[in-house]
Amino acid sequence: MPTTGLANAVVTGVVTGSVVALGAIGLALVYSIAEVPNFAHGELLMLGAYAALFVNRPATVPVFEALATGQQSLGTAGFAVLFVLGAGATLASISHLGGRAALEGSWWPRRPAPAVGLAVHLLAAVVVGGLVVWGFPSIWAGLLLAIALLAALAPVQERRVFRKFRARGASLATMLIVALGLSFVLRFGTQAVYGGQVRDYTVPRVAHVLGVELGLAAAKFVDVYLSGAGLVVQVIDTGPPGNPVMFTVGYPPLVLAVVLGGTALVAAGAYWWRRGDGADFRRSRTVGPKLLAAVVGTVAFVALAAFLSGPGTVPEAPAYETRISLSLMRASVIVVALVMMASLHLLLKETKLGTAMRASSDNLDLAQVSGINTDRVMMVSWVIAGAFAAVGGVMLGVLFNQLTVNMGFFLLLPMFAGVILGGLGSVYGAILGSYLVGLAMDVGIFAIPGIGATYRVPIAFVVLFVVLLVRPQGITGGA
Repeated sequence: MPTTGLANAVVTGVVTGSVVALGAIGLALVYSIAEVPNFAHGELLMLGAYAALFVNRPATVPVFEALATGQQSLGTAGFAVLFVLGAGATLASISHLGGRAALEGSWWPRRPAPAVGLAVHLLAAVVVGGLVVWGFPSIWAGLLLAIALLAALAPVQERRVFRKFRARGASLATMLIVALGLSFVLRFGTQAVYGGQVRDYTVPRVAHVLGVELGLAAAKFVDVYLSGAGLVVQVIDTGPPGNPVMFTVGYPPLVLAVVLGGTALVAAGAYWWRRGDGADFRRSRTVGPKLLAAVVGTVAFVALAAFLSGPGTVPEAPAYETRISLSLMRASVIVVALVMMASLHLLLKETKLGTAMRASSDNLDLAQVSGINTDRVMMVSWVIAGAFAAVGGVMLGVLFNQLTVNMGFFLLLPMFAGVILGGLGSVYGAILGSYLVGLAMDVGIFAIPGIGATYRVPIAFVVLFVVLLVRPQGITGGA
């Protein structure tokens, strides 16, 4: 029977890196535009994780528990409060972009009639509030509420704290101390309300999709065998009794060569085709050759592997064997992170707002002189940072199945390591650095015998130090 090895450590590192990246993106955005080293960002993740409890386990939320009729049930008043929270937070996050004018559509690429803008925003708020109530008590509805609440709460840090110190010419060291103090206020303020006990989400163990029962929490073992007869992949479900085999597929050497070679050819073709398509500069910047090659190559690999797979038999004496353990809930962390990153990429590259954000990040004073509303851009950055922090916090709670007031603080150092490793001021560098940090943490404890999970963060910082000695500006250099 195969055991977990390097491949499993890499997959675990990608899951860890996804959570770190969701937090590091907000850090990088805020620092690149507002120049705030927000040490309170970890607490935003924690608040997002706790906000999801309003939907998932309302009976564990102080004060709000009075409206609960059970651990996961509410009365009419409770549903009304949830609707108001979702709808009100949506409108509040929009109002941060310019008050009533923003609610009337002043932040749109083309300003609509005030009544139209207000009606669209009211409809969006009703939809968000309705989805939160309709999805109760799903963790996904809790995630939606957390996003709405943190998108509304995060800009308050800028408006009520950091902007006032910046107006008085506070130095970077002062801003750092202010952020650290705000971190303590948020953390221990939450502890004063919620108490210090560990909480968790209630996530169903199984889900029914198109009549098929899927285990969500139980691990799926992906066993890989390599021998002279080719490659064999067997997937085992640990949920039902007896750990039944879900399926076994085989790839003879020739078929395996076709899958790998075809993937390489398709990816290379997409890369060179996109690289040669230089007439449309804006389009090439949005979906560049490397990104297109990665996406098309992945799709080609999955399609070829599915189409060319055949029945397989586990070899008695394989030359190489390994096991990868991954549950659907852990896989959902990767998928959610990729969707969030893709959405941000499209915003930055395909919208006027994204152009204004990139210009402000490059030179805030020049952007202001050029007519860009830098105050609005700054508030948009905080709204996005809050939304990403909420997703990161909920995914962190799902990943470890426990919520504490220190959960965001413990992730703060890996997040800063990811931002610095990738290059200060670069969102894309923060993403790359975060995944490298996640891989260093999980691959490191696998590669170095005799050490435990306690040393995950120190190993990541050793990698950080080594990279910065060679490239002090970070991998991307802040570009």
